[in-house]
Amino acid sequence: MKQKVIVIGHGYTSRLAVVRSVAQIGCEVTLVVMTGYRRFGKKLNTCKPIDGYSKYVSRILYCNMKDGEGLVKLLLNKCTDPNQKVVIIPDSDFSAAVIDRYQEQLRSHFLYPHIHHTPGAIVACMDKIRQKELARQVGLNVAGASVVEVTNHQYSIPSTISYPCFTKPLATIEGGKRFLHRCDNESELRSVLDIASCIGNLKILVEDYKIIDTEYAVLGFSDGNEVVIPGILQIIIMSHGGHFGVASQGMVMPVTGFEELIAKFKQFILQIGYVGLFDIDFYECGNILYFGELNLRFGGSGYAVTKMGVNLPGMFVKTLCGESIADMQKTITSSATYVNERMCMDDWYKGYMPTNKYNKIISSSDIRFVADVEDEGPQFAFNKEFRLLWIKRLVKKCLKKCLKGQMPNNSI
Repeated sequence: MKQKVIVIGHGYTSRLAVVRSVAQIGCEVTLVVMTGYRRFGKKLNTCKPIDGYSKYVSRILYCNMKDGEGLVKLLLNKCTDPNQKVVIIPDSDFSAAVIDRYQEQLRSHFLYPHIHHTPGAIVACMDKIRQKELARQVGLNVAGASVVEVTNHQYSIPSTISYPCFTKPLATIEGGKRFLHRCDNESELRSVLDIASCIGNLKILVEDYKIIDTEYAVLGFSDGNEVVIPGILQIIIMSHGGHFGVASQGMVMPVTGFEELIAKFKQFILQIGYVGLFDIDFYECGNILYFGELNLRFGGSGYAVTKMGVNLPGMFVKTLCGESIADMQKTITSSATYVNERMCMDDWYKGYMPTNKYNKIISSSDIRFVADVEDEGPQFAFNKEFRLLWIKRLVKKCLKKCLKGQMPNNSI
């Protein structure tokens, strides 16, 4: 009997990475797509996503991306199996938080990431100030930061904040990427906080701004007693098309030269007591390596690690099911470049990347996240979407030229 796995997430490239990874160990995969409503009406957008075309997906379910209770009901009503506990792999901050909070309702039927099986413990570790404190305790360098609480449309800016600074939500699930801004003075900081005050009660992290020389990440798995961190991801090109913090292109390589840092990362994860997949962002500034943040889920570039022979999602599933992972590869021994086609396509469509650069990045990378000769369905779907966007992009350019030609000279 195949082990059943449910992959839950918002983005098709990261979901597809997990789907293909667990398929390598023979799992049967259900895809839960966290989606929004269609443009008109209140019906969920159930358009088949690109990862849904993978031959490894046995079925696709859809859930409102903001409905945590709805997600739990979907899992209990449509995803249980009387013959086994089904493994849940949340692939977004929201889904990870929901699974964590509703452990009591889910534990009879499912296996999932956890911290000592305590509901809410993973959510608590999403707090970036708490992450910084824990990182300091194991000897990691962290940027200084303050927290601004926005309550009832009011806030107070601490006098300790220096400029320039960088803002972000204290917990990603509270604000996503919309509050990621560099602020050169108090006026610019107030502009960000004013937007936050219109949304609701939020906590905004205000960090010392660092000029980053190089950005990195590590992907890993922890069983609570041992941590596997197989390699380093170095960011070559960061996405600009609305996906702040996600690499368009990068390099995956061995941990050589980073051994001391990796040891601290492992200590950091063990200190938390986390069992599951994780991603740690860090960066170099002035020859100093700084801890960035911890994501308690598989990272957006995680498939690069799988393609190098280290199947972290596979380890997670096997461990939860009581199987040994002693014979699984745990280290990366060579280097390769990788590309996230979705990030590149979005950057290209929104004008951040010219067509020739797009083609060069795609063709020159060793590892691709969508294209796969053993699973061609997603690539066919991706090519179709690219052609549609090409047409839309061409129409927009033509309309722009027409409108510009109709404008009187004195209005230009």
